[in-house]
Amino acid sequence: MKKAERIKNTLQETKERRKTQRPVVFQLKLQNLSKQRIEKLKRAFLEAKWFYNWLVSDLDRLNRPANKVGMVEVKVGDVFEERELIILGSQIKQEIADRLKDNLRALSKLKQNGHKVGQLKPKKFVNSIALKQYGVSYKLDFVRNRVRIQKLGSFRVLGLHQIPDNAEIANAVLVSKPSGYYLHVTCYLPKDSLQKEPIGEAIGIDFGVGYKLTLSNGIKIDYEIHETQKLKRLQKRLARAKKGSNNRSKIRHLLRREYEKITNRRRDAQNKILAFLRLYDKVVFQDDNVKNWSKLFGGEVHSSGIGGLKARLRNSLATPIPVGRFEPTTQECFICGKKHRLSLSDRVIQCECGWRQDRDLNAALVILKKGLGLSPNQAVGLDRPELTPLERKASARILGSNPYIRVSFLIEGGSPLLQ
Repeated sequence: MKKAERIKNTLQETKERRKTQRPVVFQLKLQNLSKQRIEKLKRAFLEAKWFYNWLVSDLDRLNRPANKVGMVEVKVGDVFEERELIILGSQIKQEIADRLKDNLRALSKLKQNGHKVGQLKPKKFVNSIALKQYGVSYKLDFVRNRVRIQKLGSFRVLGLHQIPDNAEIANAVLVSKPSGYYLHVTCYLPKDSLQKEPIGEAIGIDFGVGYKLTLSNGIKIDYEIHETQKLKRLQKRLARAKKGSNNRSKIRHLLRREYEKITNRRRDAQNKILAFLRLYDKVVFQDDNVKNWSKLFGGEVHSSGIGGLKARLRNSLATPIPVGRFEPTTQECFICGKKHRLSLSDRVIQCECGWRQDRDLNAALVILKKGLGLSPNQAVGLDRPELTPLERKASARILGSNPYIRVSFLIEGGSPLLQ
């Protein structure tokens, strides 16, 4: 069998195997970096920027073998100087060229569909380097907690224990962040190994501003991560710093690091909520236009990142069921379906049929009923949601592990009982 046929068969086998697997990305942090290693990593990202800009400046260079390029021209002021690529490996160079080709194909497809697109421009910095092949571009040592990267050497990493034994390790990305250097490793796990025993069959979600999520079982979830005082002080220092000075560059680095901390806190809160919702077989939510909420409640919406959470619901859950954006779920009575005009100050809905409930819980129940396609007769019993001990225990274990998440349970009459 020829080499081309072996590669083709291997790709086909991998494609079939991926149908029974699910991709998971694990983040590993490079530890105990000396000054020499930091300079070497900085040089790698600098060379990646040189090589990318060299290709972008003349796209005909993409026809050359990227892995054999050893010298590139770099613009310094008004002149061009030749720089040698001594850190970038052959596979890394090839992956940079392949990424650029993918971007060009995507722009071409957008242009064919009638979109107005521009041309690719040189980058001021590069903060990610793709490591294409495990075992060649990089290799993990689980015994010594180390990773070896092509032409960069061996590094001690933190977080290697996250990768399970049955994981199939694929490609990785070396990332430069204000807080350090990280390796994002993509692994494929069997779908069966990621499934957990559900604690409920279906749950409805109503998004809001006061409480970010109200569940149809009576749980209310709220979280906000505001800008820190340190961030505000750094912004004032940046405004007073002289442009182009070294002091301004240092302050900008500290600002990026502080922004990264805030983003990580918001991301962790979202991850905890998604981990709790994955314990249900079906999750029903309304496709609200959260972007328009920021016009009235900009600070509260921005500090929670609720728009990003809603977007992740579609991709992170096994069975997400969205309800139409223009369905009047808040105004509709869950029992009889009658519409009520409610202002933002009306926190309880009371209908002539005798139904009285917290407006957010009523909306969550209506969303659940509409998402499951139930008639009023079929929805009997949903109006009396019972919060099981298993749900209380799971919410305390998962949501309670994040100090920024506040959880409350609705008691009889629609009043929240803080946990």
